[in-house]
Amino acid sequence: MEADFDNSIHWVFITDESGMATIFPQVKTKLTTSGMHHVSVVYYSPNQIFNFRRELDILVRHYPTVLFTYLISTEVFDNFFQEHPELESIINANTMSQMEFMICGNEEFCEKSAALLRFLDIQEITIQKSLFI
Repeated sequence: MEADFDNSIHWVFITDESGMATIFPQVKTKLTTSGMHHVSVVYYSPNQIFNFRRELDILVRHYPTVLFTYLISTEVFDNFFQEHPELESIINANTMSQMEFMICGNEEFCEKSAALLRFLDIQEITIQKSLFI
């Protein structure tokens, strides 16, 4: 079976602790859907408590060439993303033909994440309302 690089998608999920429960099922769905794709999860927590760390570790072991996780422990300040360039690195290192961005978390987190993506010239952004608050 030949890989279809013309239709390959890199899914980037950006979440804080409050949004992780909402996007986690979507991450699993993307991993198990057939087709050529990558999935990146950028997961922020201000207090180093990542409630979904074990689940993500298991998925990374199952999908080591597809799933990439970034666990970042910090508060969301005005200069937050300048000090944490993970999103820019993900964009710059992308090898897929398309990128899809989904943000989920508290309102301030979503606003700052979307502003950074727009600054990085990403205009197509999906903001998922957190189902668990």
